[in-house]
Amino acid sequence: MITHYFLEDNQLTPTKDVKESLWLHVEKPSPNEIDFLSQKYELPKDYLTSVLDNDENARAEGLNQENFRIPILLLLQFPYVSTSPSGYLQFNTYPLALIITLDKKLITVCNYHMPFFKDILEKPLPKNDMSSKLNLVLQILWHLALTYNHDLADLRHQVDKLEGQIQVSTENKHLYQLMDIQKSLVLFEAATKANFKTLTKLANTTEFKDHHAYHNHLHDILVETKQSMTSAKINLQLVSQMNETFSAIVSNNLNIVMKILTSLTIVLTIPTIIGGIYGMNVKLPFAELDNAFLLITGLTIIICYVAIKYLKKKNLL
Repeated sequence: MITHYFLEDNQLTPTKDVKESLWLHVEKPSPNEIDFLSQKYELPKDYLTSVLDNDENARAEGLNQENFRIPILLLLQFPYVSTSPSGYLQFNTYPLALIITLDKKLITVCNYHMPFFKDILEKPLPKNDMSSKLNLVLQILWHLALTYNHDLADLRHQVDKLEGQIQVSTENKHLYQLMDIQKSLVLFEAATKANFKTLTKLANTTEFKDHHAYHNHLHDILVETKQSMTSAKINLQLVSQMNETFSAIVSNNLNIVMKILTSLTIVLTIPTIIGGIYGMNVKLPFAELDNAFLLITGLTIIICYVAIKYLKKKNLL
């Protein structure tokens, strides 16, 4: 689906007038839309089809040209929240193509809905001396970087919450949840590292080096991207260590439960043995007494009590 937007008082507004549009956003492009855009704006098809491959790496094309003769491509990865097969929250990363055409329009192409798309439309573009096109590009990159940091904060909150639950857990579900978090962090670390390299190439172009506003704004984006890259790496190391620790805790909790059940089995075996002995059809001590049942029951209780005290003293119960 192709949607056109134009800029009015620094606010992006949908429009059907293709000529006045500044931004074309394409979501889940069909083969016909890819052919149409490729022909109309003289775009290489791989600029548009790259987003269809979820494993496409971040890259840039056409940045170092002195004369603007071919469209510019920035292919980055953005985070997307989903549910894992085990039923827990998980983040994936998918490609987003930003294309500056020969007639200076911006085209964004993605195969999944961008989580920060609504923020871009609702918040007006900042007033500055940048061109509207590059101002919009930098705003998209800024929201992209902020989304990573926001999602990383959510993952860290999940890890902290999980840490409190796992201390008394003997179930595997928390380990499955931790595995989903670890997978998300692996994807985040790889995506932010690739995004940082691509944005660094953009920052080293002549236009961004020579223009003070471009350089400063992109520097802030690089700082946020670097922060998310570092945060993903640190959290991944912590989760990897916690995964081993939590496995040991679950195993230890299970051993404690088995120890208690075994001790209780030993204690409950005492009345069974005494009852079995006095069920024999032979002459036994106390059998002639009128209060034999109460005496044997009391003796059994005393033996069980002594056994429980002994097990507790040995830390077996």
